[in-house]
Amino acid sequence: MYDQGINQFYDRFYRENPVHEDDLDGRFKSAFLDWLDGHRLSRLEGYHAFGRLDVTHGCTQYIDDIYQRLGNDRVMIFRDDYKYHWRLNNDIEYTDASTLERGKELLISMPFPSLGDVHPDMDAVLDRCHALGIPVHVDGAWISCSKGISFNFDHPAIETFCISLSKGGMGGNRIGLRFSRDTPQGAITIMNDFGMNPQALMSMGIRFMEEIGPEYFWRKYERHYQQVCRDFNLKPTKAVHLARTMDGDPVGIRPLLRCLHDGTSRQM
Repeated sequence: MYDQGINQFYDRFYRENPVHEDDLDGRFKSAFLDWLDGHRLSRLEGYHAFGRLDVTHGCTQYIDDIYQRLGNDRVMIFRDDYKYHWRLNNDIEYTDASTLERGKELLISMPFPSLGDVHPDMDAVLDRCHALGIPVHVDGAWISCSKGISFNFDHPAIETFCISLSKGGMGGNRIGLRFSRDTPQGAITIMNDFGMNPQALMSMGIRFMEEIGPEYFWRKYERHYQQVCRDFNLKPTKAVHLARTMDGDPVGIRPLLRCLHDGTSRQM
């Protein structure tokens, strides 16, 4: 989701050439932790327990890295998770809490995209995975556009998770951070170990987190979000760009939010 405030940020940013500075990777990681610590509308805990931090090209590279390391046959996905999984493999066989298999690994979104909230079986799934020795990887792409999320990442089943700034306003300028308990093999680790991360995006991400801050869309659009839900008889979710019909189907509402805000601004 983009809006006038985000576009004004880009206008300011692109007047300056994002040159490489000493320890830009370290500065980005430090700013990212400060940005997470600054969340007040959600309760996010346990991320400081993960000792390895790696810059990523958003959560999509995180997903690609897992498939590259494990192969399609060893990655378990829940139905109605991020549609990218289906786009990678149209013949995907989904799993659920009752069909988790030893020898495979679970990749699950939190918040869950079709619900705009933590998956209702998340605690039970994590406990089951821990009992079976199944490593869990958490796609946190929607954290940056959500509120009211309560989650502790320091569950013993969770081996890695990734959070990006894309849904919080960075959009196609994809940049994020992977949190790992150990050092995973694979492309993300290699790119970080050899200083191959995108300097312009890290520089932009630092400025974005410092200037825009966490929970920007909810702070700006919450009143309009509630109005859209009332006017169209929709159920609210915890993700600012998503509501649900009374039958539970997900509905994207980004254009309505922008239209309401722009119209209000003009009237004022």
